[in-house]
Amino acid sequence: MFRVIIQMSVVVVCVALLPVLNLLQAAPSSVEPVRVKLISETAQVVPGTWFNLALEFKLEPLWHIYWKNPGASGLPVEIEWDLPAGYVAGEIQWPAPERFELGGLINYGYAHAVTLIVPIKAEETVELGAVLPIKAQASWLVCKEWCLPGEASLSVELKTGDRAVPSAEASVFTTARTQLPESGTPWSVSATIEAQTLVLTIEQTGNTPIPRELYFYADHAGVIDPSATQSFHLIDDRTARLEALLAVEQSESPSTLLTGLLQSTSGNWAIEAVIGATAVVPVVPPPLDLSYRTGFEGLLLDLGLPGWLLLAFVGGLILNGMPCVLPVLSLKVFSLLQHSGQSRAQTLLHGTAYTAGVVVSFLVLAAALFALRAVGERIGWGFQLQSPYFVVVLTVVFFLFGLNLLGVFEIGGRLVGADAEVSKRKDIFGSFGMGILAAVVGAPCMGPLVASVSGIAVQTDLLSGLLIFAVMGGGLASPFVLLSIFPRLVTYLPKPGAWMESVKQFMGFLLLAAVVFLAFVAGRLGGVDAVIGLLIGLLILALAAWIYGRWSLPVKPQRTRKIARWISLILCIVAIAYALRVTNRAYHTSANNAATSTSDGAWDAWSAERVAAALSQGHPVFIDFTASWCLICQVNKKVALRTEATQALFEAYDVVPLEADWTRHDPAITAELERFGRSGVPLYVLYTPDGEVTVLPQSLSSGIVRKTLEKALK
Repeated sequence: MFRVIIQMSVVVVCVALLPVLNLLQAAPSSVEPVRVKLISETAQVVPGTWFNLALEFKLEPLWHIYWKNPGASGLPVEIEWDLPAGYVAGEIQWPAPERFELGGLINYGYAHAVTLIVPIKAEETVELGAVLPIKAQASWLVCKEWCLPGEASLSVELKTGDRAVPSAEASVFTTARTQLPESGTPWSVSATIEAQTLVLTIEQTGNTPIPRELYFYADHAGVIDPSATQSFHLIDDRTARLEALLAVEQSESPSTLLTGLLQSTSGNWAIEAVIGATAVVPVVPPPLDLSYRTGFEGLLLDLGLPGWLLLAFVGGLILNGMPCVLPVLSLKVFSLLQHSGQSRAQTLLHGTAYTAGVVVSFLVLAAALFALRAVGERIGWGFQLQSPYFVVVLTVVFFLFGLNLLGVFEIGGRLVGADAEVSKRKDIFGSFGMGILAAVVGAPCMGPLVASVSGIAVQTDLLSGLLIFAVMGGGLASPFVLLSIFPRLVTYLPKPGAWMESVKQFMGFLLLAAVVFLAFVAGRLGGVDAVIGLLIGLLILALAAWIYGRWSLPVKPQRTRKIARWISLILCIVAIAYALRVTNRAYHTSANNAATSTSDGAWDAWSAERVAAALSQGHPVFIDFTASWCLICQVNKKVALRTEATQALFEAYDVVPLEADWTRHDPAITAELERFGRSGVPLYVLYTPDGEVTVLPQSLSSGIVRKTLEKALK
């Protein structure tokens, strides 16, 4: 009922505002039993960039239209574009089809509704503000017990502008992308021909089990007989075999390249394979005796859960030295100096509150991770920093902390020389909050030992996984627990005094440096628009903090203080809401164009296909699994990977360098990380044409890269 009401409301609004809506989408064209309209994901197009149009089909019950390979009969949807000069249309992005039986013949297509997305490249020299008429002539065949040809002339008018603006139909595109097949499979797939049968052998290489049923759709007609029954069975727990009868055309004029998709009730996966050879996705999994599974770490991993917990604790302890956690730890050290005169009971209470904040945050993040994975999302540890919302909120927190330390405003009295009652009561919540902040910032850091044990945690059972992350949080908090249990250790720290005011302000600049880094992350997620939106939000926040700090002082009249607080609160809400909206919109716009972007310099974007292609040509492959919000990754790039020495080394050994950028959510990269027992970045892998796989340490130097290449390629 709610959906009907919404649809009726949309119809009424469209009738009233038809001249305006014509700028966003074409009027629907109806050819019974098909209703189709041309829609745009953006209401405003940026010259020189890609944007998406789509044909949205809605069909009457029991009718269907056809996929790019219609099967035994039928015709696929075709589109002829009439675009402005300089505009280029890409290929149709076909959602995964379903099967229909018609007179004993099996056809491939869509029932009920389907959205066919087509990327369009805009011309670079179009004047801003120009209205662009885009026309499309669509044709299709729709069938029930009988078939009807259909066609429609569709059009849409879009404006050009300096930034992309989502249209009212943007959510349709988001939903449509969930129906597209995943690029590559989590298993190894090989294709061979035995007599008149195409045989696909599926082997489990990681932790993702093979479904109990699979069906193969060939991208092109004339490869397999779609009406013949396909045979699928499990050979053992990790191997399956799918057999499909070859079409007459394939038997008479065989092709060597096989493309299509595998379908089960749990998902759809695109594959590309050379018949008679291993499919290009995925590549050979790493051997069990890799360097990161040997020595102390390997010994503990072999002990099972007790060893995993010890690794988690030590890994959490090491996180205290990672650069992403240092801004928060500096605040905690300052707090210890501030409260160095407290009793042992008070100090222990602060340490317990801080530890509780850390552990609870780790458990909440882990629970969210497991819940998302349970509903089919392929994500890993550190997923929160892939969200523009999380990046904006964390930036706001750091910015306000920094302004507070710089003296723009004060909360709860002076930080230096606070009275004993405040120290005893209110600062307990501050310690708890500091623990939350330390966990939130430190969780995505893949320090030594954390990478392997977190990879195990996200793939083991729920209770063991939560326990591992809780112990990891305990390791992160352990230095401050130790200082709380033995408060005399604090006496070795400098005595509180007036000098702490300068230290406090210096720490404010450290937090502002963290804000700069988070702005960089937002820029990688959403481009310049995201950074500008975030900076405008921070400017409004600064104004709110200034008003609060200047007119809410105890010396001001009560009415003045009240008004200042309300104004500050309203400005904060406006700033955060604006930054969230603009950054999220910019992120989605950037994500839609991500396929057209390339990695920096000589590094190409990673894909399993590129790995297999390079190896088949005899080239070693070096893969950098990275993310812009991973500080260790950025340091390794500067000191070891993006240097002239390393580039010369790659050229000397004919190495193909690839970058797997995990800054935004990417299920294919997540699956590849899991194959190596990892749940996050960084990860550095070297493949050689003879099948050897080497995993490098997480902290790199040019010497480590050189020695690894010399040893593997000698």
